[in-house]
Amino acid sequence: MRQIYYTIQILLRGRGSNFIKLMSLTLGLLIGILLFSQIAYELSYENFYKDPERVALMRCRRVKDGVPDKEYDYSTFRPAAADLWEALPDLIESASLSVNFYQPDFYIDDKKLDNVHPMFADTLFFHTIGLDVLRGDPKELGTPLYAFLSEDKARELFGDEDPVGKTLSMGKMMDITVRGIYQKMPGNTVFQHNIVISLSTLEEHIFGRGNWKSNDIYNVLFRLKTHDGVVAMNDRIQKAVERYTETKEGTDVMEFSVLPLPDIYLSTPDTVRRLVILGVLGFSIFFVSIMNYVLAAVASFSRRAKAVGVHKCCGADGAHVLGMFMWETGLLVLASIVACLALMYLFREGIEDLLHVSLMELFTWHNLWVPGLTVLLLFFVAGILPGRMFATIPVTQIFRRYTDSKRSWKRGLLFVQFIGVAFILGMLITTIWQYQDLMTRDIGFRTERLAIGQYRMEDPQGVEDAIRRQPYVESVARNSNSLIAHYSTTGLTDIQGNFLCPLHFQNVTKDFPQIVGLKLVEGSWPKHIGEALIGRKVVETMKWGDKALGQRLPVNAQWLGLDSQPTVVGIIEDVRNMGFFMEQTCTAFILSDSRNYAFNVRLKEPLDENLVRLNAFVKEAYPKAALEFTTYADIQRQNYSDVYRFRNTVWVTSLCIFFIVLMGLVGYVSDETQRRSKEIAIRKVNGAEAPSILNLLAMDILKVAVGAVVIGTGFAWYVSGVWLEQFADSTLPSFVWFVLLALVLLSLIVLLVVLKAWSIANENPVQSIKSE
Repeated sequence: MRQIYYTIQILLRGRGSNFIKLMSLTLGLLIGILLFSQIAYELSYENFYKDPERVALMRCRRVKDGVPDKEYDYSTFRPAAADLWEALPDLIESASLSVNFYQPDFYIDDKKLDNVHPMFADTLFFHTIGLDVLRGDPKELGTPLYAFLSEDKARELFGDEDPVGKTLSMGKMMDITVRGIYQKMPGNTVFQHNIVISLSTLEEHIFGRGNWKSNDIYNVLFRLKTHDGVVAMNDRIQKAVERYTETKEGTDVMEFSVLPLPDIYLSTPDTVRRLVILGVLGFSIFFVSIMNYVLAAVASFSRRAKAVGVHKCCGADGAHVLGMFMWETGLLVLASIVACLALMYLFREGIEDLLHVSLMELFTWHNLWVPGLTVLLLFFVAGILPGRMFATIPVTQIFRRYTDSKRSWKRGLLFVQFIGVAFILGMLITTIWQYQDLMTRDIGFRTERLAIGQYRMEDPQGVEDAIRRQPYVESVARNSNSLIAHYSTTGLTDIQGNFLCPLHFQNVTKDFPQIVGLKLVEGSWPKHIGEALIGRKVVETMKWGDKALGQRLPVNAQWLGLDSQPTVVGIIEDVRNMGFFMEQTCTAFILSDSRNYAFNVRLKEPLDENLVRLNAFVKEAYPKAALEFTTYADIQRQNYSDVYRFRNTVWVTSLCIFFIVLMGLVGYVSDETQRRSKEIAIRKVNGAEAPSILNLLAMDILKVAVGAVVIGTGFAWYVSGVWLEQFADSTLPSFVWFVLLALVLLSLIVLLVVLKAWSIANENPVQSIKSE
């Protein structure tokens, strides 16, 4: 108890420096815990299922001339589940089909429900993937329009009422009846859902039933009999598939394999890359906060040396002195933990939006080891480093002034902090530039004031005309899908029939290209049914050169409702329908009167007000239609929400580390000016002016800062290149921006030194030397 009392008294006497220590520890601990816990959370994807290592997902990729594609396709063919189970009964315990790309809106009593994520699946889905069914018989998923709700969603929608037998409207097209309840789904899974609807609902009412040659939209899951069944299945799956379908297309081969469920999330390089960068960010601010704490402790050497000497005169040895500083660090760490909890409580919504996960899910019992280990690491490193230094102070320091300033330590600690702040600010430049580039880069059509709504109406032309008559509408046209989406696809082939790439195509009405702002490069706009526009990428892929006009597109004419294959009449700038995470696709727009249920409306200003008016009109005029409009700008923001959150994460980390380094620099300059006050006074007595004194102090800091800032910005430039690898056609910001960052950062450091040392540089030297 006496040790605690002495420690509290010491902390109270040094309130100013201890406040800086507490702020540094709190910010570093908060950001470090959040980022490290986020990484641990994402590394535990799919671990909540029963025996997840025994669950495998089927995937395929194309092998062209012996060279496999880099990316796998995780949606495959419907018959694969039953056929492979039949072919490999010694390996497979059960097989299941599911589809989750179709995400319609849901309603109860005409009220649109938020955050409803459907999964369409068969009767063996729960058993195969490893989820507990709490109520109901999974066999009822064999009946169309039947569904199971997750436990938490059922409670949210129906409270204490019995959800079984309740109905939800799917897209105001059909009523879905709840027949059972299954366990709550956490957020760390690639198969996000809170309602499982019978697969027959999708096949009988929406897309039809797939086969080995069409509708490769299915997630095919297998529960294997043993944990090592994945290796055995991958050895035999290709031959098994070849028993049921042809895997060769010309010189190309479709290669099939399975991947264990826990490995799916980390199978994409982009995910691994992002987690590594998050780890670097978390380590940077955490390490800088520890170094700032140690710097503040080392800066107090000259002031606390006599106190340590007194303790040693009273019988304390090095271990007791170390223990004293460990107690001091422990109390500050405890206070910083309380401050972190308070900040998490106060800014909970912002933190959850930033991390895209609730704090309750982030800090489960399985993940609490992460913040615990972070706190212990902070405690031991921040306590032992300065504690051992103080423990080595000789007892004779009680009789004379302590002159060891530990200057090399302080400069080294500052050097590390400058590297950290330069690195994170460099990453901030990249993330801001990249997000702005994604949102403003040309995507092949004009998104300004353009909104889209999709619904299969009985009289789409009548709805289009009604919308066009509204005074706040500039123009309207229809097509078969959003322009920023995965279109219907078919294969482009060469003369020998070899597959080249998928062709993304959709139907459009006559004035659609001009209204949405497609950019004509060559030829003319389509005027007759069956005429088509193609992107530059199609011309390049097909090697048509200047002979593209008049060519026939290899699209199923019957499926389009045409008598013959579409004829190319115009070439347009490519539309980035899949965004900038993927390479440019081959796109085509075909003039047709069928399947045009997407309404593209260009509104007048003011956009937000007129969008509200448009949705209100549609809801009043067509109350039974789930037609709701959103702008393409909002769709882009949603598509790049992960980039937006990462940018904000870097923003917050940058502000925190800048504040930490700022406090450390202020403390260092204060200590140096106090320690060298008599030296400065003597220099002034000998004729030195204030500018020369300030220059002396500034150059002293720059000797440390220049090299650190160069290293930090150089590392930021390198890591930025790694981060941008996930975006197609992206380039690094000009290196000039990183050079400017380094110059601005060095200027701010010098400015802070000048402001902090201004008073002592202009002080009367007599005040500093009269005590001698």
